[in-house]
Amino acid sequence: MTAGEIRRPAIGPISESASPSIHHAWTVFGDPSSDFAQRDRQEDYAIADVTAALADDHEVSPRTQAAVERLVQRHRLIAEELTRQRRLLQEWILSQLTYKALYFQYSGQSPEAPSVELMREKDMVRRRISEQLSAGRDYLSVLEDQSRSLSRP
Repeated sequence: MTAGEIRRPAIGPISESASPSIHHAWTVFGDPSSDFAQRDRQEDYAIADVTAALADDHEVSPRTQAAVERLVQRHRLIAEELTRQRRLLQEWILSQLTYKALYFQYSGQSPEAPSVELMREKDMVRRRISEQLSAGRDYLSVLEDQSRSLSRP
């Protein structure tokens, strides 16, 4: 191993990969009855209650009301960003599982019995792509530059 390489941690057989956590993330982020969605609704109700209480209370200074309104606006922006990040994570999970399914389909492998030769080739290509991206190349040129698979004639 050279100084520039990073040792990949042993994660066990492929069947013991991160699939359970991916499944959990997919169901949690995609389910409107999940804890995340319920917590978001509760926060929306709490914000509405606080805003209504401040509007009805004439003893609260305009400065305090403005500060609370800014906090509410900031909270909404953060909530929108969180929703966007959740959608991105779901899209990433779907993409990863799609590529993994295609990989197994076209390589003739199964998750329980991966080909050692193909796994080495995958690691080599992954390392080469990582090095090229780290050197500043854009991803389209990296993909165009990759040579044919060593496992294919």
